[in-house]
Amino acid sequence: MSRKILASLSSAALLSAPFLNPLLFPLAWLAFVPLFWVMHRAESLRQAVFYGWLMGTAAHLIGFHWLVYTITVFGGFPYPISAVVFLAYAVLQGLQIAIFAFLVRSIGFGPLQILPAVFWVALEFWFPLLFPWYLANSQVAFSWFIQTADLVGPYGAGFVLMWFNAAICRVVIAEKNERPARVLAAAYAALFALVSLVYGYQRLQTVGEEMAKARKLPVAAVQGNIDIDLKWNPALVEQNLEKHKNLTSQLEAVPLVIWPESAIEVWLPDELIYLPEKLMPQLKAGQSRFIFGAKSFRGKPGTADFKAFNTAFITDKSGRILGRYHKQVLLAFGEYLPFAKLLSLLPAMPFADGFTAGSGPVTFHLPRGIRIGPLICYEDLMPDLSRKLVKETRANVLVNLTNDAWYGKSVGPWQHARLAQSRAIETRRSLLRVTNTGVTSLVNAKGEMVQSLPMFTPAILKTEVEILDDETYYVRFGDWFAWGMTIISLGLMLGLFRRLLMSKP
Repeated sequence: MSRKILASLSSAALLSAPFLNPLLFPLAWLAFVPLFWVMHRAESLRQAVFYGWLMGTAAHLIGFHWLVYTITVFGGFPYPISAVVFLAYAVLQGLQIAIFAFLVRSIGFGPLQILPAVFWVALEFWFPLLFPWYLANSQVAFSWFIQTADLVGPYGAGFVLMWFNAAICRVVIAEKNERPARVLAAAYAALFALVSLVYGYQRLQTVGEEMAKARKLPVAAVQGNIDIDLKWNPALVEQNLEKHKNLTSQLEAVPLVIWPESAIEVWLPDELIYLPEKLMPQLKAGQSRFIFGAKSFRGKPGTADFKAFNTAFITDKSGRILGRYHKQVLLAFGEYLPFAKLLSLLPAMPFADGFTAGSGPVTFHLPRGIRIGPLICYEDLMPDLSRKLVKETRANVLVNLTNDAWYGKSVGPWQHARLAQSRAIETRRSLLRVTNTGVTSLVNAKGEMVQSLPMFTPAILKTEVEILDDETYYVRFGDWFAWGMTIISLGLMLGLFRRLLMSKP
């Protein structure tokens, strides 16, 4: 194996490692150094792009290896076919770093070696990812560093990380006469990292004081632990429901009881006014609201106007439906199959009808001005979705209903939970994640996972969430930083194309 291929794969391993184990977060500070070295040594632009694509593909193969199980379970594909589908996914997602390599190799590192950071933020903002992740997510265990998310979303920490990577590499490969200037660039990158740490320390203190003074909402999150092989089996629907009911019956008075995504496995009409008594848990005195996940539908099955939704409902104590939220962003391989219409034309290929995306945002209203912002499944991975939910509806608590049993006994559920932690920092809201098999957890407004239930265990998370109403800079102004990096990147790309055109005879 050539040294360049080995270096590209080393970058992939360094990048993916913190996403598998957050304690390995220091590796991300050097993850791109081998790739930058390869790009510097590459004999052509095409080679540099190839090595970037190789790193991106390998990083996805390592970091999201559990997706093979998900594709197999949902799609019904044999394992070898699922592995091929997953490989195709990784190849496509690897294009993000291929494009990054093209920009850096073509335009250069720029003053103070800062341009790779500019390009990276623009690509994070625009490149479509099946399972959204950000470089900043690699630092979830480094709480002081990621608090800038309430200013610029997940892009600020990623900018500093990439700048540091680029500056360090340029120092390593510099000629002796170039080294002083490049050491200066590394010093500036380190200074920005230090400023982020100081800001983070101060914000953690301030937010902690606000949390201590905030109103508290007692809640109970029910983790039923229904294995994916038991879900949606008609013979087991009542048994699965009883598991949730029995857990709920053990609760003492809490104002809000929450069941996870698809906890009720009976299809419900979207216009339902009352939840049938046989589906409703027996709420005790003081338990005034009940939130649960279910599949709902409009129209007549088998007709063109039929629509299926992944839905969160809220009821009062009597079962009267007070509100509903249809999931807006559907999960490929979990709620629809990419290119499903084409696949259905192939002989002996499994095919599943998909869900319909809902509109939003929607808020569930509770007494005392409490506004619950519902999210379903991996919607808690999307910064702009949570930001708009808080900004447009003034939600002061975020609740995510999910069923990560699709990911099996892998790192997937924990990875999902860690990627979601940033939403609490960006919005400065408590994020309560209520899951089927785990990870059921509470993330506070500082982005700390303060409570969680053990995986694959029927249990109840009884806790209190802080009700915070202040609006962060990121919530108010959105992705201004990412847009700025995009504009700069476009300007540099136009300059590159102009030079290429002028150089032609």
